[in-house]
Amino acid sequence: MFALVNPELKAGQCPVCGEENRTESPVCAACEAAFGSSSAGRVDTDGIDLGRYATKMFPWEPSEAVPKLGSGRWWALALCLALVLIVVLLELLRTPIPACWEVG
Repeated sequence: MFALVNPELKAGQCPVCGEENRTESPVCAACEAAFGSSSAGRVDTDGIDLGRYATKMFPWEPSEAVPKLGSGRWWALALCLALVLIVVLLELLRTPIPACWEVG
């Protein structure tokens, strides 16, 4: 069972498809045509600031990209709180009064 999942590669065998590889490249000609060469198109990293994506050594180091913590939509917060208040009040009106609280 495990031999089918992780077969041992033999010399001259393509690591992608497992067929016989007669070329000098590490993969066979069919896989090379299908996937292309990994060294053919190098990505230009001059336009990308890789420092933004690197983790800091210590958590107290300042970050260049400071996330905005407040959204500034106070009306949405007020609306949510009003809806919660309405639901709580409706539940209180719907709840039966216990027998020990009844007057008379």
